[in-house]
Amino acid sequence: MFQSTIEKTFESSRISIHGSSTRYGGSTYAYNSGSTRLRLGRDSSSFIHDSYNSSLDFPAYIPWQTLSSDVSDKLKTGSIKINKCNCVEWTTIAEENERLPLLDRKASSFDDIPGVSEATAGEPSCADKLPGISWPVAAFLLVNCALGAGVLNYPAAYDRLGGVTIATVIQIFMMAILASTMIILVYASDLNKDDTYHDVLLSLCGKRAQQLSAISILLTCYGVCVTFLIIIGDQFDRVFASHLTECIWYIDRRFTISVTSTFLILPMCYFRRLDFLRYAGTLGVFAMLYVVFLNVYEYFKLDIPDPPIRTKPSSLTSMVAVFPVICFAYQSHEISVPVYACMAKRNIANFTKATILSLAILFLLCSAAGTTGYLTFGSNVTPDIMALYSAKDPVVMIGILALVVKMITTYPSMILCGRGALDGLYAEFFKLSAADFMEGEPRRRIVITTIWFVTSLLAAILTPNIGILIQLLGSLASANVFIFPSLCLLAIARREKGRFKKSTRIFFFFFSIILIITGFIMFLLVLYQVYDDLKSETTPSHEVLCKW
Repeated sequence: MFQSTIEKTFESSRISIHGSSTRYGGSTYAYNSGSTRLRLGRDSSSFIHDSYNSSLDFPAYIPWQTLSSDVSDKLKTGSIKINKCNCVEWTTIAEENERLPLLDRKASSFDDIPGVSEATAGEPSCADKLPGISWPVAAFLLVNCALGAGVLNYPAAYDRLGGVTIATVIQIFMMAILASTMIILVYASDLNKDDTYHDVLLSLCGKRAQQLSAISILLTCYGVCVTFLIIIGDQFDRVFASHLTECIWYIDRRFTISVTSTFLILPMCYFRRLDFLRYAGTLGVFAMLYVVFLNVYEYFKLDIPDPPIRTKPSSLTSMVAVFPVICFAYQSHEISVPVYACMAKRNIANFTKATILSLAILFLLCSAAGTTGYLTFGSNVTPDIMALYSAKDPVVMIGILALVVKMITTYPSMILCGRGALDGLYAEFFKLSAADFMEGEPRRRIVITTIWFVTSLLAAILTPNIGILIQLLGSLASANVFIFPSLCLLAIARREKGRFKKSTRIFFFFFSIILIITGFIMFLLVLYQVYDDLKSETTPSHEVLCKW
């Protein structure tokens, strides 16, 4: 799901520049003051174009649009912007007959901040240079965002759901709900011309809902980081179990995870920018597609006699608790609004086509991985399907190496996103001025990164398998899939009385309530299931040479 890291992470780390007038007028924002018309330079939807070419080209220390009133006001009015060097710049604002800064530079608190410089006069914006994307490209971005670590857990999810038939029916049902909530979000974004997930929640549900969504993103990033470290340990376990016969202290997963993460991952996490990892998204897509290929390949290669196959779930609770795992594998709601904002033809019909195409592709990939993986091993399947394949096979070894490299290169991106969200919440909570925020950024970056890494490493060492983490991430996904979009629909039903018939608004109201209740129930069931799993599973569920 977190395959192309920026498409998933920029939602919580990008500034959205609001004008106080009509937005999306061509490629610029318009700000009207009396009879003077100001044209603000950079359309924030162009950010996704930059992200498409450089998957990690985004500000590391300006996390989201409400980080402080001082910074937010200057960004909204267009008097400052964030350049590609992650420095704050003054923006030249073009008027009809003159060029004057919107705010007095000498009176601004940014005068003594390193990195503040004058923008080049008359510099064209990226939005002026770059066309919008087509709906097939939008579909690719949605697939790229959703396809990720959830694929590894899909065969195990099939087992808990009660077999291939039930799992397929549930997937189709969940896809219908996912598509509807994505369309709700983009429709809501059209009402105020919002271009981020956070903006939509702020416009319709208020600041608290926006902050809750930022916390959800923060926790998701943290959980994904822990999952990545567990997957690294699983791959080393598989290699050592295939080539060695006895335990040696340096092949213990606690040691391999610690050494790999400390020496290969941690140094990259302290950087403010990660441009050198710009192609990690492509590698991540390859790694996940390779996992799907391996499941199909091993299904025809391995000859496992009569694996136990379920035809119904063991219990209703365990089945419902897996629903969020399905959501996690298909979820791309956080980037649905930004993708919609940068489409060349921004309308619901085009985005609906992109949504249907992306979900169809994901359904084929996830079904192929889940069906072949489950039919190969049956109920003996483990939460990480890769842990069941022999690393002596070169085809499997390629997949293991690709996964390890993918996890190493993607972890810093997740910590960058989570750090940005936490930084922004910290700035809001303590009401930091822009000068204080910028001055304390290096210190906060080091402290947050260190605490984040150490705690995620400990969690990865103590957590027996990725299945538990995937369930927790799925519970967070249920909030983004069910609860937040439903709150937006509820607000639409209450506010847009002149736009819809009374019967339509009543339908919106009850549909929203049903989805919100469903989201909360699944969230609670997942927590119960995780608690039950932690009681019964204290060691990795796959073959390891060094027992705990």
